[in-house]
Amino acid sequence: MVHTVLEGLAALLHSMPAAVIVATVLLRAAMLPLSVRAYRAERVRSRLAPQLAALREQHATEPVILAEKTTALLRAEGSGPFAGLLPALAQAPFIWMLYRQFTAPGMHGHTFLGADLTFRLVGHPAVLVGWLVVAALAGIALVNVRQLPAGAPSLVRVLPFGTVAVAAFAPLAAGLYLVTSGLWTTVERWWFRRARDR
Repeated sequence: MVHTVLEGLAALLHSMPAAVIVATVLLRAAMLPLSVRAYRAERVRSRLAPQLAALREQHATEPVILAEKTTALLRAEGSGPFAGLLPALAQAPFIWMLYRQFTAPGMHGHTFLGADLTFRLVGHPAVLVGWLVVAALAGIALVNVRQLPAGAPSLVRVLPFGTVAVAAFAPLAAGLYLVTSGLWTTVERWWFRRARDR
């Protein structure tokens, strides 16, 4: 199915790289309702930060009770402890299917800025576009981390930089997916922060 969609988009757009970008945008647009829930959960957590901190202090030696009370507090506000993970979890199967397509023999021969979409930076370090993808992902990760709310966990602040490492080992087509998805996240965060601050 993914192969058919990508091939159809490539035929329509006369470009496989453009098809990868459009497919990424379509996937992220389909996940927008889950992203809205995640941003709402982020807003709820920020608002409840003092109460959550008090619960952590009160039940520091009772992790089960702390988890129960935290969950109850978040649910009372219409949220949950895993609400922020929904977009990533929902995207995972599609990302896997796309990655399988990016590594399939049918992707060989399609190029972006002169580089084959199956090239990996670790195997072809002289390919400039691979370095451009890594640099773009590093910049996107930096912007996304700066947009995180104050007090976001350290792991949440480090995760965006994982895409930089992945891009070095993944095919160029996957790098295009990561850049497009990262740009979508940047714009989405900016939009929701702007809407929240109004």
